[in-house]
Amino acid sequence: MKAECEPQYFGDESKKIIHGDALTELKKLPSESIDLIFADPPYNIGKDFDGMVESWDEASFLAWLYECIDECHRVLKKHGTMYIMNSTENMPYIDLKCRTFFSIKSRIVWSYDSSGVQAKKYFGSMYEPILMMVKDPKKLYL
Repeated sequence: MKAECEPQYFGDESKKIIHGDALTELKKLPSESIDLIFADPPYNIGKDFDGMVESWDEASFLAWLYECIDECHRVLKKHGTMYIMNSTENMPYIDLKCRTFFSIKSRIVWSYDSSGVQAKKYFGSMYEPILMMVKDPKKLYL
């Protein structure tokens, strides 16, 4: 999925938030230039975000997601830390991919009260998993 918007940048050279298409913006960054990444990629649930619907076949979605994870690994400094959150359905795939070149330090459970429409025919998910990982498990991490 590619965003049809101009990226927005907040901050300065020492700290920056980039709001734009993740893969496009990651490819612009130099290797090993980032200390901390918090990623919340699309969940591929068919939701409409201001006219942009996140809906791919599973193979295309995972290929895109894995490419983003590869780019995050490339731009993260040797002592860097990355957090990634996603749906309970996608997290097993993310976990397996990240284990190939990150050391997973924590599996965090963000538990919340949905306050939205609850599932009527099955148990609903009332949490989101977050992985905390580092490139080098011997280094200090955030």
